[in-house]
Amino acid sequence: MSNADRARLRQQRPVCELCRRRPSSAVDHDARTGWVRGALCNPCNSWLGSMEAALRVPRRRMQNQAAYLHWRFEAGGTAALTWYAGELSYLGMTGEQFADGLRRVRRLLALPYVYWTEFGPPVTRDTQWTKIGPLADTQEADRHHDRLACRPGPRQVVLATLEPDDGVNSPFPRGLVKPFTGDARSLFGRGT
Repeated sequence: MSNADRARLRQQRPVCELCRRRPSSAVDHDARTGWVRGALCNPCNSWLGSMEAALRVPRRRMQNQAAYLHWRFEAGGTAALTWYAGELSYLGMTGEQFADGLRRVRRLLALPYVYWTEFGPPVTRDTQWTKIGPLADTQEADRHHDRLACRPGPRQVVLATLEPDDGVNSPFPRGLVKPFTGDARSLFGRGT
């Protein structure tokens, strides 16, 4: 669409078609086909982008919101997706279809790792990480976490990741990243 066409669509649909509260400020489109779906506010447009990103294996780290959807689904199963019925309906999907997509991505993110770096300057793309993995199970993850948590010296940033089994030996966390809390069951989920 041209800028004029976008402006015309937002003028024809002045209220966000998803939340129906905020003014439309973005033209939403299907990333696969390029077809325009509607006019949304920026927050709803960003959220939908994250929902769609959650159905793709990321090249690096998943967006925070996309990762949130995965962890919420791991913890609560399909019932956790009922909060997003409006968004899924807008995307032309059922909760079960979205859940199937999350399961497919999760199966591809099969290798668990633990990464850590010294606590200090903010973590950036240039942060140097040390990693352990791939890990075999929750007991092994617990052992590594306990060892890292009890290490004398400066505090550390510890992350758990689920990465694709694609042969890439990455020097930085990639895939589905979650700060490691010491409860490996929160990392590995309940197998939904």
